[in-house]
Amino acid sequence: MQTLKTQELDIPVRYLKGVGPEKEKILKKLDILSLEDLFFWFPRRHENRQPLKSISQIEGLDKECVSAKIESRSMLRLGHGRLSVFKALLRDGRNTLFVVYYHQTYLAQVFKPGAYAVLYGKAEKKGRHFEMIHPEYEIFSGAALEKTAHHGRLVPVYPLTEDLTQKSLRQIIFDALENHRENIREFLPEKARRVLSLCDVSFALTQIHFPDNEASYQRAYNRLVFDEFFFLQLDIGLKRLQIRENNPEMVHGAPLSEVMKFTESLPFELTEGQRNAVRDILSDMQTSQPMNRLVQGDVGSGKTAVAAAALYYTVLSGFQGALMAPTEVLAQQLYLNLIRFLEPNGVRIGYLAQEASAQDKSRIYQELALGGLSVVVGTHALLEEKVKFKNLGLAVVDEQHKFGVLQRETLRKKSGKNSHFLLMTATPIPQTLAMTLYGDMDVSVVAGRPKGRGIVQTLWFQNQERRSVYSWCKKILEEGGQAFVVCPLVDAKTMRGVKSASQVYEEAQEFLSGFKIALLHGKMKSQEKSRVMRQFKEGSILALISTVVVEVGVDVPNARFMIIENAEKFGLAQLHQLRGRVGRGAGDSHCVLLSDAASQESVQRLESFVETESGFEIAEKDLVLRGAGDGQKQHGFLKFKIGDLAKDSEIMKKAKKAADALIEKDPQLAAPEHGLIKEKRQKRNQDRNSP
Repeated sequence: MQTLKTQELDIPVRYLKGVGPEKEKILKKLDILSLEDLFFWFPRRHENRQPLKSISQIEGLDKECVSAKIESRSMLRLGHGRLSVFKALLRDGRNTLFVVYYHQTYLAQVFKPGAYAVLYGKAEKKGRHFEMIHPEYEIFSGAALEKTAHHGRLVPVYPLTEDLTQKSLRQIIFDALENHRENIREFLPEKARRVLSLCDVSFALTQIHFPDNEASYQRAYNRLVFDEFFFLQLDIGLKRLQIRENNPEMVHGAPLSEVMKFTESLPFELTEGQRNAVRDILSDMQTSQPMNRLVQGDVGSGKTAVAAAALYYTVLSGFQGALMAPTEVLAQQLYLNLIRFLEPNGVRIGYLAQEASAQDKSRIYQELALGGLSVVVGTHALLEEKVKFKNLGLAVVDEQHKFGVLQRETLRKKSGKNSHFLLMTATPIPQTLAMTLYGDMDVSVVAGRPKGRGIVQTLWFQNQERRSVYSWCKKILEEGGQAFVVCPLVDAKTMRGVKSASQVYEEAQEFLSGFKIALLHGKMKSQEKSRVMRQFKEGSILALISTVVVEVGVDVPNARFMIIENAEKFGLAQLHQLRGRVGRGAGDSHCVLLSDAASQESVQRLESFVETESGFEIAEKDLVLRGAGDGQKQHGFLKFKIGDLAKDSEIMKKAKKAADALIEKDPQLAAPEHGLIKEKRQKRNQDRNSP
């Protein structure tokens, strides 16, 4: 089998035809440093510049590719010489075409009579002849070739940077493929390609840039997307193996019957989804392999009770537990809930916040190190170097997508070992995205809602109906309910047409007069936020005007009404998170969107939200509507050169299946036929980790 000579793809771009030191500096702005970088700088689209037409075939409806002989040229200067106009006359038998360029006097030396030009642009009828203004051009001494890098084909259009033209970059890539195609070496065994119905990688890289036709482009696209997803799934699968190394010290051996007694003592009955998740977790914690599990549940599904059962089991088994949340509002609420659930069963719980006093922090540090505290709840403060556990058996991270991978790993290794690890999220994740983000984890889905909770009706109103909406809200307050009003920004000075939380708070003084209201946002001091949330939860504050600081975890059963200002500024998943703050009590609730959304995308998004209650359906729609780009921003590490999670889910499934099969067969990638895969994976990881 061929061996991959990676150094052949590492040729610096300056040594490629048409580049040189100056162009090298420009290409560096795009992180194109080598031949390989150039091959993998994929076009964002293609222009159909075929067929090559004569002047007589011009239709003038759209851009066309036209070839004709240059007959004459002229230069005009208008406005006291300030405006130069270059004109060239092209003839095709009795048909004529003028081309016009402004401020490009040098073209007089390019468009020479007798030569042939190929033009790409939109022609307009001017009397008896056609005219093109500033078309893209190529000049030939004889009759034009049928196909070049720039015409007579599906022509690539690339992302650019300053001082780099499409024509220049296109020619560089065309020449690189012509001169160095043999440097591309296949790494997938022929048998595997045949089974997976994949084309050769050299064919794929050629056709992705300069496809012969749509079918060839699709074959190339499928192969390159597969490669990208395959190596991602290979990394995830090998990481999964690494995590599951034996760790006998973490085996939990307390009687499961004690946990069952604990769950039965809770002031509510667990749903079937909660019971299944608890069963999965306890089963994991009884083994010598560190648990690595994601508990995914829709808003209001009761994940905190699941976490409480897991923490109780780790304490019964002689270990400590930690629960980390992204905000103090959520961390404090989780702390209060765990006190309610666990302290009656003899579990000592502590709370550690970033803004706690030095004295309080010191006391918590000492009690954790000596084992005096069984469970600690906190924010990022749990990651501080001074936080050390005597024997951490379980690390729980809530709303884990708010934390980076390194932060999560720091917590799980706080006692020097790989503790059992439980991640929880109320952000429903599409199957394709979950396969990518959490392929190294086991997943439990907490389906259904706890008994006794009312339904939430979602409605959309225009801004002209704001006063009526707030009158409705006031009626809810008069009936003894509470309300959220959520705004996209604290201060909207820089964004026209957006209601800020501060503005809405001022208006609400009038709309909701006679009732105590309060303002809550992320810029407030921690103690002030805690005071406001406590008073809202206790019922002394009836309406809370807030930013998205209430997006996750806020649990106020009496809150029955939510108004979301400028709803078009939120994504579907975020809207669903916000809606989850109401409907936590027995009575029915309402979520009202206020928006004058005009764009088709915004209208489609809001209509989808009004019609859909399931967070999992919403997540799938959000991925399709917003694409993987937003996923990349939301989840931190997704960055595909060509793959699209929204439309390439079937390729992702195929890649995962292939990667899993390879790992099962050859986890060390030691077999000769897998040598190229191993080498390419190592190189990809080196490139990703290099500064």
